[in-house]
Amino acid sequence: MEAWQWVLAVFGGLSAVFIMGSVIWGVFDVIREDRLDQTAKALWLLLLFVLPLFGIAAWLYAKPRLANSDNSLRLRNTL
Repeated sequence: MEAWQWVLAVFGGLSAVFIMGSVIWGVFDVIREDRLDQTAKALWLLLLFVLPLFGIAAWLYAKPRLANSDNSLRLRNTL
């Protein structure tokens, strides 16, 4: 095996680890979200498992964001 093939193999492995870590983080983040009902959680988890990269990107876009109001941080929905 040549050096460039090793580099591609290592890059592929690191990419797989990054995607798996992102999906695991996304699953725990969705489960921890109190404002979602059970159906919404199930749909988000299904999206994370069926389309991992798109699911993570969609969750990060739709995830509640922190907003400053009255000297404290309050969560609000973006959608």
